Amino acid sequence: MRAGLSHALGPTDNLVKTVGSFWPYAAPLFDDIPRARSYQAPGSLSVEDCYALFAYILSLNGIVRPDGRLDQTSLPEVKMPNRDGLIPVPEFSNVRAPK
Repeated sequence: MRAGLSHALGPTDNLVKTVGSFWPYAAPLFDDIPRARSYQAPGSLSVEDCYALFAYILSLNGIVRPDGRLDQTSLPEVKMPNRDGLIPVPEFSNVRAPK
């Protein structure tokens, strides 16, 4: 898998996976929070707690302001730093990779 992963910042051997560099879209990352958190009691966080936790994670990565708020309207508008940096791998997509 690692050999097939392409990244705009260079070879995957030098890639540091962070929220900002690894996730091209915010929604899939957010989706993990209500289902899997907290570790001891998955699904126990309220919807508001999930948005607040995700806003905090994004703020630590400089993606939203520290006082930023997220909700169902603002989440899809979050532009992740590497949204346009991932290149599809041909064997997993119908999209042709650049030559």
